Amino acid sequence: MFTTKANKIFQEVIAKYHIINTVDQPFTNAYAESDLLEHLLYRKCWIDTVQWHYEDIIRDPQIDPVAALTLKRKIDASNQDRTDMVEYIDSYFLEKYKDVEVKEGATINTESPAWGVDRLSILALKVYHMNEEQHVPMLPIVIELLAKQN
Repeated sequence: MFTTKANKIFQEVIAKYHIINTVDQPFTNAYAESDLLEHLLYRKCWIDTVQWHYEDIIRDPQIDPVAALTLKRKIDASNQDRTDMVEYIDSYFLEKYKDVEVKEGATINTESPAWGVDRLSILALKVYHMNEEQHVPMLPIVIELLAKQN
């Protein structure tokens, strides 16, 4: 099943990224271009993972304004790479299913397939980071929120 394959690749990417856990680490695709779909999924999730961490860095209230501007430009470039990868993945699906005859009355009930892939990739990152934070006790946060509401 496609989602099983995609999630396996996304988990590989996220695990590999977190070995070094820095946004400027070199990228090497684990899949050859001859395995086009896997290659595209791996690259897509890598872009998402690096961008996730760029956005963590830029939320630091103590970030130097010059560094923030540089990082903002990296985020903008990453967003463009992300969109380009979505287009590449959509092109893959368009080519793969070009001979499929669409049934009369068929409707499109979601965004393009590649934007669905984008959502899966981001969801894999959310799951990973939520699992990373499970050890953080919630009680102090709840107490702090309650104190602010008083």
